[in-house]
Amino acid sequence: MAYHTYEFLKRRKNDPKWRKAYTSARNKRIIGALVTINIIIWGFVLWKKIESGDIEVNNIIDVLKSKINEFLN
Repeated sequence: MAYHTYEFLKRRKNDPKWRKAYTSARNKRIIGALVTINIIIWGFVLWKKIESGDIEVNNIIDVLKSKINEFLN
């Protein structure tokens, strides 16, 4: 099946031929929006914690390095 834009599918959401494709595209769009909002919120919280001095950036980098090394080894 060829790729169609969300607007194309939205115009045909009540057409039985396109209903499944519209529902799938809508769900992907909702999930993408939720993931993006979640990343923005957690990024903002982390930024505020770093800015207030509760979290040291060097500590975060060290923890990330150790986790990556554990994963790779």
